[in-house]
Amino acid sequence: MAMAGNNGAIFQAHSAVMLFEEPVARSVGDVLTVEISESLESTGKDNTTLSRTGSVTNTGSADDTVPGFIRELLRSNTFAGSGDNQFKGKGSFETKKGVTATLAVTVIDVLPNGNLLIGGDKRVSVNDQQSILRLTGVLNRKDVKAGNVVSSKKIADARLELVGQGVIADANNMSWMQRLFLSVLSPL
Repeated sequence: MAMAGNNGAIFQAHSAVMLFEEPVARSVGDVLTVEISESLESTGKDNTTLSRTGSVTNTGSADDTVPGFIRELLRSNTFAGSGDNQFKGKGSFETKKGVTATLAVTVIDVLPNGNLLIGGDKRVSVNDQQSILRLTGVLNRKDVKAGNVVSSKKIADARLELVGQGVIADANNMSWMQRLFLSVLSPL
């Protein structure tokens, strides 16, 4: 919701700056600088043990109503059967990721409560390798520091994406053929 200016007046509310006030982003199209410093670390371990045992023993006799082969089997000594099933599984993971950058974003919308909806991206290409850093989120206008600078930690509903394109990014991804073989062979 952009504030429309009144061209017939000296005072323009959308562009007015108070005498002792630092100009901060407040309208659609204003530019902010976001200092991105994010890190994610997680670890976990899983241990599973499952054991099942069963046995069957038969000693006894069979009368004449049981057919011949089975009657002879039952009349013979003792027969027994047993089974054992065990499963042990272990797994662990450790993740450490981080992004440190500076990104200029624009105000996309001003929400009814005064918060700013911001978004922007930066594309850097070097030797056919392209990196795209994209950020969107909601920002409280009070968190903007002098010079229209804000920390990424102050952005609510933040969506931060760092995507690579090119030969190096392709080398780090499995091909569709590998994924197909892995999905077919994984139950074996």
